[in-house]
Amino acid sequence: MKFASVILAAIAFGWCAHAQIELRLSVAQEFFLPGEELDVAVKVANFTGGPLTLGEQPDWIRFTVERADSGVVNKLSEVEESGTFLLQHATVGTLHFNLMPHFALDQAGTYRVVAQATTPNSPEVFTSAPITFEIVRGVRLNPDRELGVTLPDGTTVRRKYILQQVNFLRKVQLYLRVTDATESLNLKVARLGPIVSFDPPKWVIDRSSQFHVLQRIDANTSAYHVFQPDGSLQRREFYRFTQSTPELRVNDEGEIAVIGGIRRLTTSDLPAPRTNRPPEVQVPVAPKPAENAKKNDERPPVPQP
Repeated sequence: MKFASVILAAIAFGWCAHAQIELRLSVAQEFFLPGEELDVAVKVANFTGGPLTLGEQPDWIRFTVERADSGVVNKLSEVEESGTFLLQHATVGTLHFNLMPHFALDQAGTYRVVAQATTPNSPEVFTSAPITFEIVRGVRLNPDRELGVTLPDGTTVRRKYILQQVNFLRKVQLYLRVTDATESLNLKVARLGPIVSFDPPKWVIDRSSQFHVLQRIDANTSAYHVFQPDGSLQRREFYRFTQSTPELRVNDEGEIAVIGGIRRLTTSDLPAPRTNRPPEVQVPVAPKPAENAKKNDERPPVPQP
């Protein structure tokens, strides 16, 4: 588990030395889909008067998750160990834990999480203040698309790509879920960013079972993502509208590309753009698109299992 220490006086963050150590929890967002990474940041402040070594005991930090209307949530597995680290006096360090796979967080509702920690030389248990978050359900945007995928060992499994729209405080976000055939196992839940209501995302599956999706994120820009069947993100690009509109096109060989608009290079592109490239690249207009890429509800080319 990665640990980052911040060498700053505790009072700069408003900490009050009521105990030997103090814990503060935070999450980057208030709403999560079932299966989405639930990154809880734990800030640990050392007020012992000297250096403090933590992480030597395998269970030095524990989490409890409760649902607002039904009590304690079942723990499915132990949270990953932090490893041993040294925290100097009057400094604050931050640990990050993904709690989603370790607790039964598959039901929509409001939850709260509390952390408890112990130190090697004290029997006292130090408890954080609780923080809350919500698990929400999204609205499906594409019909079920199940396909066969061949694993490296030669076996074939079934996978589903599911686009979901979630409204967060009037901000509509697009998600992709990659699951098994029964949707009981989430291989990946990825937030793709905002979408506009007047232009639904366009998507297609290529001959390598990769999932391509083009979404309009604002009045002038579209985002393009490509995912592998295991849920790993292979490509992320952004295109600005010009006289031509960015579109997904499929040629006769089944190759897929974004045609139209202007490529806008950003620091979040994947793969990262080379620094010697121009800030914008004109995308040429391609020949007539393949029929199966013109409409979102038409069946794209899907390899047979």
